[in-house]
Amino acid sequence: MDRRKALRNLGILTSGIVLLPSCDFSKEKVSLVLNKLSITTSQEELMKELVATILPEGEISGAVSLMVQDFVWIMVDDCLDPALQESYLTGLSNFKKDFKNVEGKSFDSLDMDKRAKVLGLIEASKENAAEKINEDFLSFIEITKEFAILGYMQSEYMMTEIMPYPLIPGTYGTCETIDPNKRININA
Repeated sequence: MDRRKALRNLGILTSGIVLLPSCDFSKEKVSLVLNKLSITTSQEELMKELVATILPEGEISGAVSLMVQDFVWIMVDDCLDPALQESYLTGLSNFKKDFKNVEGKSFDSLDMDKRAKVLGLIEASKENAAEKINEDFLSFIEITKEFAILGYMQSEYMMTEIMPYPLIPGTYGTCETIDPNKRININA
């Protein structure tokens, strides 16, 4: 009788130990789980604001309406090596603190134009002020900008509405008049 209870308790204990690593006791809830990354809600919101700053809404749709931030997350998860991913996540987690150190004001308190101006100044002054600006912060901004622009330019909206992409090459026109109103795809 005692042996049965001991085996039952051992089975329960073993099951608990097997399931324990899958439990996450962090304070912030994970909203996006990828192959190698777990993204929290605050990180997702920060990425959305940053992508909206890089490619704002205007006459044509901006990056947020095209969900470019999701493309950035997938590219970081799939295309960066683990060391660069770690640097990227460090830059992401310290972004607001590093931005405040560089600008003097928080990222959230600035309007879109001022944010874009400051990000441009940070990228332009990376050679001169490398000791003042954190390397993880710089690589985070550069990688985010690169992937955001790539995702935006390769989006379905851009390829169909703004710069039509012909799937099948058309006929070869030896002499064609240029129409300034015709939309062309510069990548074709």
